[in-house]
Amino acid sequence: MMKRIIFISDTHGYLPDNLPEGDILCICGDIFPLAYQDNIEKSSEWLETKFIPWTTDLPYNNIVLIAGNHDFYFESMEAPEPFLLFDNTKITYLQDSYVIINKIKFYGTPWCHKFGEWAFMNSDEWLEKRFSTIPDDVDFLLTHDAPYGYSDLCLQPTAFTNPYRHIGSKPLCNAIEEKQPDYVIHGHLHSSNHAVEILGKSKIYNVSLLNEYYEPQYSPLVIDYEK
Repeated sequence: MMKRIIFISDTHGYLPDNLPEGDILCICGDIFPLAYQDNIEKSSEWLETKFIPWTTDLPYNNIVLIAGNHDFYFESMEAPEPFLLFDNTKITYLQDSYVIINKIKFYGTPWCHKFGEWAFMNSDEWLEKRFSTIPDDVDFLLTHDAPYGYSDLCLQPTAFTNPYRHIGSKPLCNAIEEKQPDYVIHGHLHSSNHAVEILGKSKIYNVSLLNEYYEPQYSPLVIDYEK
């Protein structure tokens, strides 16, 4: 049966009320407001009073969520706390784990290659080992980082790079080449190409909603998928 899946990322506290209708919403990290991102208490309050009520009112049966490098709240929690947090909600939180919804397999990982003191960052050697555990039969690989060489050129100036320099993750690129999921959906680099890029048989999309100035600029990705 065909399912309509909506993808967004890098909302940084922005909770849009005009998302397309569909069956499943996937959010690829960096959900917390910048003012709260490294304050665990305020992040917890925002999650409970703003984010979860927002998801409750959205027109989706299932919501799949991963963390990003600004989401210190999730990094601060020890397993299985993040997974239990969303009990009795529509949200499934993935952290190096998968869920199957209507026969569609989603695998989510928040890890990024290291470029500063942010959440969910580690060395390339460590990432190679972590990404090697991604299953071979994934339909949608949800990541926060971009793979090196694919939708990883920021087209607007940022605080950490000049435009037109590849800054994606090489271990992630290697894992995609090996695993070949149908789709790789990421955020992290707000202004990189939002059109499809191809690595082997994998279709890669950036789904950040905000630009480098943290203003809403891009549209959600909508994919009709049947399995």
